[in-house]
Amino acid sequence: MFEEPEWAEAAPVAAGLGPVTSRPLPAAASQNKVPLEDESVDVAVFCLSLMGTNIRDFLEEANRVLKPGGLLKVAEVSSRFEDVWTFLRAVTKLGFKVVSKDLTNSHFFLFDFQKTGPPQVGPKAQLSGLKLQPCLYKRR
Repeated sequence: MFEEPEWAEAAPVAAGLGPVTSRPLPAAASQNKVPLEDESVDVAVFCLSLMGTNIRDFLEEANRVLKPGGLLKVAEVSSRFEDVWTFLRAVTKLGFKVVSKDLTNSHFFLFDFQKTGPPQVGPKAQLSGLKLQPCLYKRR
């Protein structure tokens, strides 16, 4: 037998010994209020996860938990965007600036945004660019 190093991550182990460490579980993807302190994370990632009708809630929550200058990474199916430029403008109104965008892939768009501050629009302001289309799946 050997001892686990101090840096070992929580993971199931053989013989029912249980995890090496106990940590809180990540918040469910459908929650728009995650159990994290304000301005406590460096990077937030949305990878094929902006599927709800409340995309704005998710992006505002990312703004809340990101440190000033923090990075928001978004990877989403390209067919969901009716107008990608309207989407980018809407995200910037929520307190982000576009750092990079990759629209070259035929299936996925990749975006990096940097937090610039709190949302620049009130909670009742309509942001049409945040209404994405359902995914289109094509048989190959």
